[in-house]
Amino acid sequence: MPVNLRKKAIREARNRNEEILSNRKGKKKKTKSWITARRQCNAAECSEHNNLVDSTEQELRQILQGFDVLSDIPCDCTATELLGEIAIAEGNATTIFVERDGLTTLTIVLHQPEPTIAQLKKAMAVISRAEHKRRQRERHEESLRRRGLADGGPEDPQRQQQVAGGAMPSSTGELVYSALRNGHDHRAFVSWHFLWRCFGLFNVETNQPIDDRSNGRATLTELGIENAATLKFVHRVKYFGCQRQK
Repeated sequence: MPVNLRKKAIREARNRNEEILSNRKGKKKKTKSWITARRQCNAAECSEHNNLVDSTEQELRQILQGFDVLSDIPCDCTATELLGEIAIAEGNATTIFVERDGLTTLTIVLHQPEPTIAQLKKAMAVISRAEHKRRQRERHEESLRRRGLADGGPEDPQRQQQVAGGAMPSSTGELVYSALRNGHDHRAFVSWHFLWRCFGLFNVETNQPIDDRSNGRATLTELGIENAATLKFVHRVKYFGCQRQK
């Protein structure tokens, strides 16, 4: 039926207080058994994926440990870290140390011939997140080991398998300074885009803040950052006022 005729029929039926017939097919409601089966299928696929990732990491870890030159490279090494290691071997790397309050010092190795401030920020974001995930994984594995010993001991493989099935806690915003209070994380997940609006970099050697508000194409040399320089995080409003970063 054409649209105009159907609208006319609906108006007339509404005026006569009659039931308005619809040509739409009723949506079939999913049964509870179908939902349960789908959830079980998703859980099985997720478990299979996690087992594949674990076995791949274990195999990669064994391969790296088999070579003395690669023994210090983590199995979850990022592309930025790997390119930095290659640049160190070739002798054209730029190393920057970034101090963080309550956390380990970030060692950023840039492989670009003339790195810019944008490339430094990107490398800091990648490496800090990678180190944070490794630190969380170590905490999680240590917690699982303690729980396994406390629950059933090493002689109870079924209990260990149940404990190992626990999910690792989600990542937090512990990237600029320590968010650990009384043994617990007290900070929500934040992005580096938000962090750069709140924090800036400070050159410890020259005792001057780094003005990165113009653009991200400025090289580190233009901003007074030399090789093996030490930087730290400071609140942006303290040096540049309440201005939004461009």
